[in-house]
Amino acid sequence: MSRHALWLGIAGLTPFVTLPLLLMTGVIDSVQAQTGFLQYSAIILSFLGGIHWYQGLLLGSGNWQIHFSMWPSIVGWLALVLAPVPVALGVLALAFAVMLAADRWIGRQPPGYRTLRLSLTSVAVVSHGGMLLL
Repeated sequence: MSRHALWLGIAGLTPFVTLPLLLMTGVIDSVQAQTGFLQYSAIILSFLGGIHWYQGLLLGSGNWQIHFSMWPSIVGWLALVLAPVPVALGVLALAFAVMLAADRWIGRQPPGYRTLRLSLTSVAVVSHGGMLLL
Protein backbone atom coordinates (compact mmCIF):
# COMPACT_ATOMS: atom_id res chain seq x y z
CA MET A 1 0.00 0.00 0.00
CA SER A 2 1.42 3.37 -0.93
CA ARG A 3 2.30 5.96 1.67
CA HIS A 4 -0.16 8.34 0.00
CA ALA A 5 -3.03 5.88 0.51
CA LEU A 6 -1.99 5.38 4.12
CA TRP A 7 -1.84 9.10 4.90
CA LEU A 8 -5.03 9.91 3.01
CA GLY A 9 -6.81 7.08 4.84
CA ILE A 10 -5.63 8.43 8.19
CA ALA A 11 -6.63 11.97 7.19
CA GLY A 12 -10.08 10.60 6.31
CA LEU A 13 -10.51 9.60 9.94
CA THR A 14 -10.22 13.21 11.10
CA PRO A 15 -13.97 13.92 11.36
CA PHE A 16 -14.61 10.54 13.00
CA VAL A 17 -12.10 11.36 15.72
CA THR A 18 -12.42 15.14 16.10
CA LEU A 19 -16.21 15.47 16.22
CA PRO A 20 -16.59 13.30 19.35
CA LEU A 21 -13.65 15.15 20.94
CA LEU A 22 -15.14 18.55 20.09
CA LEU A 23 -18.43 17.42 21.60
CA MET A 24 -16.76 16.10 24.78
CA THR A 25 -14.87 19.36 25.29
CA GLY A 26 -17.94 21.52 24.67
CA VAL A 27 -16.52 23.24 21.60
CA ILE A 28 -19.62 22.25 19.62
CA ASP A 29 -23.06 21.14 20.78
CA SER A 30 -24.57 17.69 20.30
CA VAL A 31 -26.72 18.68 17.33
CA GLN A 32 -23.72 20.04 15.44
CA ALA A 33 -21.56 17.03 16.32
CA GLN A 34 -24.22 14.45 15.52
CA THR A 35 -25.27 16.09 12.27
CA GLY A 36 -21.71 16.48 11.01
CA PHE A 37 -20.75 12.98 12.13
CA LEU A 38 -23.74 11.26 10.52
CA GLN A 39 -23.35 13.19 7.27
CA TYR A 40 -19.65 12.40 7.02
CA SER A 41 -20.27 8.77 7.90
CA ALA A 42 -22.85 8.40 5.13
CA ILE A 43 -20.51 10.05 2.63
CA ILE A 44 -17.60 7.74 3.49
CA LEU A 45 -19.87 4.71 3.42
CA SER A 46 -20.91 5.71 -0.11
CA PHE A 47 -17.25 6.07 -1.03
CA LEU A 48 -16.66 2.47 0.04
CA GLY A 49 -19.39 1.36 -2.33
CA GLY A 50 -17.38 2.92 -5.14
CA ILE A 51 -14.67 0.32 -4.64
CA HIS A 52 -17.15 -2.38 -5.61
CA TRP A 53 -18.50 -0.33 -8.51
CA TYR A 54 -14.99 -0.07 -9.92
CA GLN A 55 -14.25 -3.74 -9.49
CA GLY A 56 -17.59 -4.76 -10.95
CA LEU A 57 -17.21 -2.59 -14.04
CA LEU A 58 -13.53 -2.63 -14.84
CA LEU A 59 -12.28 -5.84 -13.35
CA GLY A 60 -15.19 -7.88 -14.62
CA SER A 61 -16.18 -9.39 -11.29
CA GLY A 62 -19.81 -9.43 -12.34
CA ASN A 63 -23.12 -7.67 -12.00
CA TRP A 64 -23.57 -8.78 -8.40
CA GLN A 65 -20.80 -6.41 -7.37
CA ILE A 66 -22.26 -3.47 -9.30
CA HIS A 67 -25.60 -4.03 -7.56
CA PHE A 68 -23.87 -4.49 -4.20
CA SER A 69 -21.98 -1.21 -4.69
CA MET A 70 -25.20 0.78 -4.46
CA TRP A 71 -26.41 -0.42 -1.07
CA PRO A 72 -23.97 1.67 1.03
CA SER A 73 -25.32 4.89 -0.51
CA ILE A 74 -28.92 3.83 0.04
CA VAL A 75 -28.31 2.64 3.61
CA GLY A 76 -26.41 5.83 4.43
CA TRP A 77 -29.15 8.02 3.02
CA LEU A 78 -31.90 6.10 4.81
CA ALA A 79 -30.00 6.36 8.10
CA LEU A 80 -29.70 10.12 7.63
CA VAL A 81 -33.29 10.87 6.76
CA LEU A 82 -35.36 8.24 8.57
CA ALA A 83 -33.59 7.04 11.68
CA PRO A 84 -33.21 8.69 15.07
CA VAL A 85 -29.57 9.49 15.87
CA PRO A 86 -28.82 6.41 18.02
CA VAL A 87 -30.30 4.07 15.41
CA ALA A 88 -28.50 5.86 12.57
CA LEU A 89 -25.18 5.54 14.41
CA GLY A 90 -25.75 1.82 14.92
CA VAL A 91 -26.86 1.23 11.33
CA LEU A 92 -23.89 3.12 9.91
CA ALA A 93 -21.40 1.33 12.18
CA LEU A 94 -22.86 -2.01 11.15
CA ALA A 95 -22.72 -1.00 7.48
CA PHE A 96 -19.01 -0.18 7.83
CA ALA A 97 -18.44 -3.65 9.30
CA VAL A 98 -20.41 -5.26 6.45
CA MET A 99 -18.34 -3.37 3.88
CA LEU A 100 -15.15 -4.54 5.58
CA ALA A 101 -16.37 -8.13 5.45
CA ALA A 102 -17.30 -7.73 1.78
CA ASP A 103 -13.89 -6.24 0.98
CA ARG A 104 -12.20 -9.16 2.71
CA TRP A 105 -14.34 -11.66 0.81
CA ILE A 106 -13.61 -10.37 -2.69
CA GLY A 107 -10.31 -11.08 -4.37
CA ARG A 108 -7.91 -8.83 -6.26
CA GLN A 109 -6.71 -6.14 -3.88
CA PRO A 110 -3.38 -4.34 -3.67
CA PRO A 111 -0.93 -5.52 -1.02
CA GLY A 112 -1.67 -3.97 2.36
CA TYR A 113 -5.24 -3.01 1.44
CA ARG A 114 -6.91 -5.40 3.86
CA THR A 115 -4.75 -4.26 6.77
CA LEU A 116 -5.41 -0.61 5.96
CA ARG A 117 -9.17 -1.19 5.69
CA LEU A 118 -9.25 -3.11 8.97
CA SER A 119 -7.45 -0.29 10.77
CA LEU A 120 -9.54 2.49 9.25
CA THR A 121 -12.83 0.66 9.76
CA SER A 122 -11.95 -0.17 13.37
CA VAL A 123 -11.41 3.50 14.19
CA ALA A 124 -14.59 4.50 12.35
CA VAL A 125 -16.73 1.89 14.14
CA VAL A 126 -15.28 2.73 17.56
CA SER A 127 -15.96 6.41 16.86
CA HIS A 128 -19.59 5.59 16.08
CA GLY A 129 -19.77 3.87 19.47
CA GLY A 130 -18.20 6.91 21.10
CA MET A 131 -20.78 9.21 19.55
CA LEU A 132 -23.51 6.87 20.73
CA LEU A 133 -22.26 7.09 24.31
CA LEU A 134 -21.86 10.89 24.33
